[in-house]
Amino acid sequence: MMRRFGSLCVMILLAIVLSACPGLAAESITVGAIFSLSGIAATHNGPLIPMLELAVEEVNEGGGLQGRPVKLVFLDNQSTPIGSVKAAEEAVRLGMTAVIGAHWSSHSLAMAPVLQKAGIPMISPGSTHPMVTRVGDYIFRICFVDSFQGRAMARFAFKELGARRVAVAKNIDEDYSAMLADCFSESFQLYGGKVACEVQYRGKAVDFSDIMEQIRRARPDVVYVPGYTRDSGLLIRQGVSMGIRATFLGGDAWDEISIYAGDAVEGSYQSAPWHPSVPRAESLRLKELYFRKYGAEIKSFSAPLAYDAVMLLVDAIRRAGTSDRARIRDCLAGTLDFRGATGLISYHGGGDPIDKEIVMLKWEKGSPRYYQTIKPE
Repeated sequence: MMRRFGSLCVMILLAIVLSACPGLAAESITVGAIFSLSGIAATHNGPLIPMLELAVEEVNEGGGLQGRPVKLVFLDNQSTPIGSVKAAEEAVRLGMTAVIGAHWSSHSLAMAPVLQKAGIPMISPGSTHPMVTRVGDYIFRICFVDSFQGRAMARFAFKELGARRVAVAKNIDEDYSAMLADCFSESFQLYGGKVACEVQYRGKAVDFSDIMEQIRRARPDVVYVPGYTRDSGLLIRQGVSMGIRATFLGGDAWDEISIYAGDAVEGSYQSAPWHPSVPRAESLRLKELYFRKYGAEIKSFSAPLAYDAVMLLVDAIRRAGTSDRARIRDCLAGTLDFRGATGLISYHGGGDPIDKEIVMLKWEKGSPRYYQTIKPE
């Protein structure tokens, strides 16, 4: 009798819990989130994590998908390509519906073949290397590509800044930096400018005095540094301390670069996918949601890409009407004019967004200020 009474109590308690939290009664739609939670890329990837959580919370508070809650499963790629492969293999083993990530191009290039082979849709928020989406038809990105980003900055340097001689500093350990540097150099020369000096460095470097001396002797008008936050910031700081007065230019991975560059970044320009000053309704809404949840302003200009990645996936699953991966992939590829916080997103059958704009920023008084928007030619 006591056993029956105890079992009855457990059943009643379970029924109460499930009625209070109806989402718990349904099997979750699991989405893998492969990012750098440790290692050298963790600082740059970190601001995207709250955006992912914010998006999923918003979806679940609205009833989830198909009456089922969305569950994020974070997998650490440990800031390495091999770690990204292992994380992707774990996502396959766990049977993820889709994967958001990675953020760095070298990580996405490593994991994309694993997810493509498994038929799991992958959406990278910020991997700009053109080869990422060429891995296969299950691989998508939210951001613009480096070929456009490099051309846009070369055009900006030549026509807007009047630069005729440039120096380029390339991080040879990162596909992102190498591709962007090459695209910039090629485009700048096509405009009629000269690459007076090209230097290379390793991703974990902290002493840039040798290559900065080469750049100083080349006397460039601008120095293009398409690296990530830490290495770019340290390089710029050392360059300015050595007397280089050229204008520094960077790419979309310069998030919060002043942490490492300090005042040396003043007067520099960078390309970016987003800025809080752009008066887009979806962007304004995201800023309000973020402040309401975290009590802070959005500081990373790449972070909103992660929010858009989740919401784009949610939109595709809703249109698919199922959690079938192949059907979700088809709906992603057929996306037309999805209104994201970082702009309109459309795919014409492939994994690259069509005509994604670039925001040009100028560092003034310790902050990156909106300068202009550049559309694809």
